[in-house]
Amino acid sequence: MRLPNWSLLLFNISMCAAFGFVAISSYSNGARLWWLWGLISILYAYITIHRLIKSKKEGLTSKEIVEDQRTVRMRLISCSIAFIYILIVLSVGIFSFYVGYLTIDPVIYMVFAIITSLLAFVIAQLIQVYLF
Repeated sequence: MRLPNWSLLLFNISMCAAFGFVAISSYSNGARLWWLWGLISILYAYITIHRLIKSKKEGLTSKEIVEDQRTVRMRLISCSIAFIYILIVLSVGIFSFYVGYLTIDPVIYMVFAIITSLLAFVIAQLIQVYLF
């Protein structure tokens, strides 16, 4: 899929503003993870500045390849690795809760499984990008 640079720039600006708003509202409401939303907002701000500099050199009407067959295959492989990882972690958690080895809250364990599976997805993406 080919998208013009101006549409990607507008998307990054809107995501930066949205995550910035969530970070500020979370901080004002006393939430604990406001810094995570702020970090994501800073990341989108960096990407926006980078894309603005790139589009200044190339022009706003030039098109950029966002998706092709190789990137779709890489994401599918990473998703399957993360899915297998979360299935294993949750199966071990269910068995541990049933036997009585774990005494933590099941919701905390599920959040831990989701966050670590996202980390497994990111690591699989990085390995595929730099090795293949």
